[in-house]
Amino acid sequence: MLRAVCAILCFSSYMLQAEESKSEGEDVRALEVIAMDYAPFTSKNSVGNGLAFKLLTDALDGAVRVEPQFLSAARAHRMVREGEWCASFYPPQKPADEHILVKLANEPIKLGLYRRWETTSFSWKNLGELAGKRVAYFRALERDGIGLEMTQAGMDIFSVETTRQGIQLLAKGRVDYAFGDNVSGPPLMRELGLDPDYYQFSETVFRDLPVAIWLNLTCPQALSAFHNLDRRGYSQIGRDEF
Repeated sequence: MLRAVCAILCFSSYMLQAEESKSEGEDVRALEVIAMDYAPFTSKNSVGNGLAFKLLTDALDGAVRVEPQFLSAARAHRMVREGEWCASFYPPQKPADEHILVKLANEPIKLGLYRRWETTSFSWKNLGELAGKRVAYFRALERDGIGLEMTQAGMDIFSVETTRQGIQLLAKGRVDYAFGDNVSGPPLMRELGLDPDYYQFSETVFRDLPVAIWLNLTCPQALSAFHNLDRRGYSQIGRDEF
């Protein structure tokens, strides 16, 4: 109860600070957004820096200037953990009261595994069914969340920095599976000169994730962005939904 009251009071304080700054005619600086190079969603080599950045830019409609900060998975993880950030497509492991998630699109992204094509169904009821299999997975995340689940199930993690590296290892037969999502896999394979028809995405998935942006309301630029997104009808995702 006290935590909830504190959150409301803190939020009210942030809103007042933002209005005061606005009334004083201060320009809101660019909104720095932390992201990994994860095409086609967030990529410095893609038009508009990828799908997620385009959605965010369109949603803000020029009210706040978006400035991408592309970092390695390890550095993004460290920056978000330390709390010195304004906005991020990389999720905080333990969101605080002032951290909110705003949905940018209706269709979620499915996180699962890729393997080379087989005639049998690619699914599992228990992750332990994949014990002993080698999977390419992000180095910075292997000790938490999905990475921990795979390790506890007896899978062998081959550490990589990007999805691209995982797909390349899969193509060379150095791993049994490559961690990825249902959207970016096929275009990434074509970019690597691979035929997506020779690969199979799992029917069982680890997570259904919304295309959404994390905002840290202690940051004036993030608060301004939230104000604009809220006014344009973009909804906040509740804590029980992630």
